[in-house]
Amino acid sequence: MLNIAHRGFKGEYPENTMLAFKKAVEIGADGVEFDVHLTKDKELVIIHDEKLDRTTDMEGLVKDFTLRELKTANASKLFPAYEEKIPTLEEYFDFIKDKDFLTNIEIKNSIIDYPEIEEKIYEMIKAYCLKDKIIISSFNHESLVRVKNIDKNISCGVLESSRLYRPWDYVKNLGCEYFHPLNFSVDEEIIAIFKENNIGINLWFGISDYDFGQYVKDGITGLITDFPNRVGQILMKKDK
Repeated sequence: MLNIAHRGFKGEYPENTMLAFKKAVEIGADGVEFDVHLTKDKELVIIHDEKLDRTTDMEGLVKDFTLRELKTANASKLFPAYEEKIPTLEEYFDFIKDKDFLTNIEIKNSIIDYPEIEEKIYEMIKAYCLKDKIIISSFNHESLVRVKNIDKNISCGVLESSRLYRPWDYVKNLGCEYFHPLNFSVDEEIIAIFKENNIGINLWFGISDYDFGQYVKDGITGLITDFPNRVGQILMKKDK
């Protein structure tokens, strides 16, 4: 089972920062999940919200600022003891390129349309030779189809928080390898059918405090959590 750190080691460090990614590597996570937007000058940056207000000391939309302007922000607003910058996708790839580590890139284009963001992400993945270590996910499922049209061999995960009807058929129709549902939106029957169809399920979790151990079960391929340290301990105990 994959232990994937949600926005890096978000539970204890500033989310979607290089510090959070480095700490996820240090504690032995299998990979990280993070969110990508485009700046005013069309650079790929890692930040969750469309707006800067929640996680940084700047205000406004990511898309309205150049990379140079965004680099003046402190991205550690929720963790005042730290001072971290908004990272670029390129900076992250420079850090991870030589590591055996999974990267789940969520394309954040459900609210704001970023033309050609899929192409830009793909070209950078290709430049760093990381195609085999990437999952692209999005709540914008048209974006996943565009990724598959660029390269059908890029693994994609269908992000969803609702209870879809026959979700395995939906994911197969999109040509994706993974389903990324909110943890409580799937049951044992759905998990079993996904396994029969050879489609992986990587669960993501809301802000509530969960007993991750109850989700370590056959048919679940990964857990995307704020606390990869806890998941790692659970998986180690299970393997003993």
